[in-house]
Amino acid sequence: MLKRMISLSLILFLAGCALRSDPAPPEDVDKAAALFFERLKGAEYETIYNDTSKQFKDQVPRVTIIDNLKQMAALGRIQDYRRLKMSFEGDYATPDYSVIFDQNIAEITLNFKNESSEWKLVGFSVKQRGGGGPVTQ
Repeated sequence: MLKRMISLSLILFLAGCALRSDPAPPEDVDKAAALFFERLKGAEYETIYNDTSKQFKDQVPRVTIIDNLKQMAALGRIQDYRRLKMSFEGDYATPDYSVIFDQNIAEITLNFKNESSEWKLVGFSVKQRGGGGPVTQ
């Protein structure tokens, strides 16, 4: 009887570990952002869209997201970016980046949601420095 209880406990413990979803590490937010900027630089708008959160896709039409990504890319080729700050609220992370384009400088805010231990894009906004209006999604 004791052997069965120990075996059952071990099986339940291992099953629980297998089903548990660990939170996405905060340092992975910068990795997700780097991937976003690389794809934006390469004009991979469809890839960016396909990798966004289901929540984002449900709330914003595909054509709107793609058009806003193209508007962001129209600021010029990304030369460099660095994180200014980052905040967390529950399953959401919001990093702000200073981005140097070859024709402009902007502050880009990315909004990510932890989905199945992966940071997925759920929104973005752009504030140009020295002119131009914001691009928000």
